[in-house]
Amino acid sequence: MTHALSAGVPAIPRGTWRDHPNFQTQTLLLGSHRNFRRVSQWLIERAEQGEASSLRWPFDRWKGAMHGHEHYEESKLYPFLARRFGIDLSVMQQGHEALQHAEEQVFAAFDSGHVAIEALRLHHDILIAHLELEEDHVIPCLLSLTAEEFEAYSRARVT
Repeated sequence: MTHALSAGVPAIPRGTWRDHPNFQTQTLLLGSHRNFRRVSQWLIERAEQGEASSLRWPFDRWKGAMHGHEHYEESKLYPFLARRFGIDLSVMQQGHEALQHAEEQVFAAFDSGHVAIEALRLHHDILIAHLELEEDHVIPCLLSLTAEEFEAYSRARVT
């Protein structure tokens, strides 16, 4: 996907990431994203099986973990990449805002007693689009860092 923020992002195609010498430094971020996708799909499957009434607690806990992840990205990762590569990552923050809005819709469905399948699907679609966009722009930047740059980034504190 070509996007306005692509200018300044190193051209490292997704299909080559695993072979990149810096790939191992990115397994935590990509693993988190993989798990977010899995949990989202699990929630939808349970709702489709008629278990929606028991999903508020796991959804709430999962979103709590996601909020911590988003805080890290907004307070450390995005500002670092914006400075280092001269890119505007505001679209990523907008993705977090869209997820927040979709989260509110899921909770509203839970609170109203409605089956939350459609709200969970909407949240899932927004999540998948956000993760894809983020990975396509953030991972190439991180892979292109020198070992010294990545070490300095890793040691920097989250604000």
